[in-house]
Amino acid sequence: MNKARNLVIFSIVAVTCGWFGVWINSQVESPSPQQSLGLLFWILAPMLTGLLLRGFGGDGWSDFGLRLNLKGNWGWYALSVLVYPVTIALSLGLSLLFGAASQGRSFAELLPIFLVGIAGSLIKNIGEEFAWRGYLTPRFKALGLGDFANHMLTAVIWGIWHIPYWLFFLGGEIINSYSNFGMTWFIVLGIVGIFPTALVLGELRLKTDSVWAPYIAHNITNALSAQLMIEGFIKFKPNAELLFSPNTDGLVMIVLFWAVGLWMLKRRMVEK
Repeated sequence: MNKARNLVIFSIVAVTCGWFGVWINSQVESPSPQQSLGLLFWILAPMLTGLLLRGFGGDGWSDFGLRLNLKGNWGWYALSVLVYPVTIALSLGLSLLFGAASQGRSFAELLPIFLVGIAGSLIKNIGEEFAWRGYLTPRFKALGLGDFANHMLTAVIWGIWHIPYWLFFLGGEIINSYSNFGMTWFIVLGIVGIFPTALVLGELRLKTDSVWAPYIAHNITNALSAQLMIEGFIKFKPNAELLFSPNTDGLVMIVLFWAVGLWMLKRRMVEK
């Protein structure tokens, strides 16, 4: 009974905390929505809720996933490092091959920008991954939910959690500065892309029994895919971004991630 109750509590906090963060920003002056108390609340509330439910709600700590569990899992850790760079390279390579995009800046300039980006991501994703793969995925598993359903339900809650971030903390001005989708399609495609992303990251979590493998993968995509667009390394022709975006809102990336995630799921089913 406690398992289901705690998952309901966590889910309610996750889907409402962003809107509460928007309200906080309406009451407390801040330099910008990207540097605000409301954004901090949005990032940390799910993780802190999970920690409280583990410590005081009866969930315990046995499936928290803090150990690296490297033995026997080197291949999955390698995948966590490579899955985004390889799929992004494939998507962007196809866009350049078919003339759908052009190179805006030399890729030799990418490394220092990537390192700056990953420094911030390492902090932000403690809150995000320790909520979704540190709490929600293993607790759905403890409830007895099947693995695919686990990842898909996690994706639903994770996607809804993002909506106030896109609308208010990031905002249309920033989104339009590097994306041609417009706010509505940006949100729709962002949520569509969250489903295969949740499958891949969730499988990394279950295969390694560690939160660190999906944490590594998540940091790499935040630092790499966003910088390629924001810093102007790649410039898409009209409508080509829909197909070849290096974020998991591009159709090629979505297909590639579904393929990787379903392969991981099938492989683990065979191993059982």
